[in-house]
Amino acid sequence: MTKPIVVIAEELSPATLAALGPDFEVVNIDGTDRTELLNAVKTANAILVRSATQVDAEVISAAPNLKVIARAGVGLDNVDIKAATAAGIMVVNAPTSNITSAAELAIGLLLATARHIPDANTSMKSGKWQRSKFTGTELYEKTIGIVGLGRIGSLVAQRLAGFEAELIGYDPYVTQSRAEQMGVQLVSLEDLMKRSDFV
Repeated sequence: MTKPIVVIAEELSPATLAALGPDFEVVNIDGTDRTELLNAVKTANAILVRSATQVDAEVISAAPNLKVIARAGVGLDNVDIKAATAAGIMVVNAPTSNITSAAELAIGLLLATARHIPDANTSMKSGKWQRSKFTGTELYEKTIGIVGLGRIGSLVAQRLAGFEAELIGYDPYVTQSRAEQMGVQLVSLEDLMKRSDFV
């Protein structure tokens, strides 16, 4: 019996590839190379993409055996959902795939900014360490503005709670009661920008 063909159009983690197991024939391509993409999908049963590969109507019509278009990530801007639906192809994404990483990165960047870590690192590497120049500031009792309180913003708020900072947020789609559950005071975007020590 022939194994289903899965086209991997962009670099994916080893864990993702391992999850496919031995039951699939995996074809790795550069999805940004249009000719290579159009040739690869001719026999594909599934295609896995990130954000760089454009799976439009032309690609879909070139793939008579395609059953699934899988997006490793949230957005589907690069997939023609209407054309896929018309062709009977299932389109799936991974809406929570990177939310923890994104929230942790936001916290890391916030701390790096507050503590002048990039400048201190550059100074140290150049042999000009001036400790007093890079003291930075604590997040404790600072006002931190969060723009967007969806999946990522709510995780950022959750992680910032331990710093005992005042959290304010702007999100036109979040209710006051939901913001309060997150420990965030809802404000206008203008107010957030005026009041925040960090955004």
